[in-house]
Amino acid sequence: MLAVGKELLIGRTLNTNAHWVGGRLARLGSMLKEVTTTDDDLQEISDALRASLARSPDFLIVVGGLGPTPDDMTLKGLAVGLGVELEENPQALSLIKEHYAERGMSGVELTPARKKMAVLPVGAEPILNVEGTAPGVRIASGNCVIFSLPGVPSEMKGIYKRSVEPEVKRRLGDLHRSYLRMKLEGIAESTLAPMIVGELKRHPTAYVKSHPRGLKGGVSHVELDVAVVGPDKAAVESEGEEIARSLTKSAREGGARVHRMKAGAGR
Repeated sequence: MLAVGKELLIGRTLNTNAHWVGGRLARLGSMLKEVTTTDDDLQEISDALRASLARSPDFLIVVGGLGPTPDDMTLKGLAVGLGVELEENPQALSLIKEHYAERGMSGVELTPARKKMAVLPVGAEPILNVEGTAPGVRIASGNCVIFSLPGVPSEMKGIYKRSVEPEVKRRLGDLHRSYLRMKLEGIAESTLAPMIVGELKRHPTAYVKSHPRGLKGGVSHVELDVAVVGPDKAAVESEGEEIARSLTKSAREGGARVHRMKAGAGR
């Protein structure tokens, strides 16, 4: 993910978009490999784009900077990074006109600022934005698909769920995810660490991660996430349960109290 916006860098806005997208991808059995945050700067955006593409991702999700103001320069930065020109996209302009018409503003003047939201890199496809004015954008670059989405969370989520996630699912194929969370009381994270190492040696493709929650009443609290992803649903669920049982046994032998907090699956 490439997140664009000075507000993300100066403490004005929390990047909840990355948190949300990361969670959606994890439930599909995929994940964000990197999140880069840049200023609203043409050189920074284009450099970050090239650096991201150099990692050969399947998808690059760019969020923010699609609006009508001068600091909204994401699409120009993408064009520079891809080495293509910008052009007014008729389909994008139509989507903007339809947006105003549906809100009883069919006579609104399409000022240069409003038309700016329809100026896309050559070869880009606009994506309907039901919640807002600026269309999302899809760009194919080699084996990578770039999605450029608005930074407003409601708009980003709407386009992601309708247009991005279905394509990600098709690329992933038939994957299943088993996920559970455990709560451990009375055991330090440092004591738990070698138990986790042992499980990861036996299950190298699993995700096992501890999260210390501090001392409560002098008792150490740790949460533990266990996730397994694979094409066989039964095998995935079985492996997740095997890891949970083994960790529960080891932790209880170490004097801990163990509680299963959450379990689920994703596809």
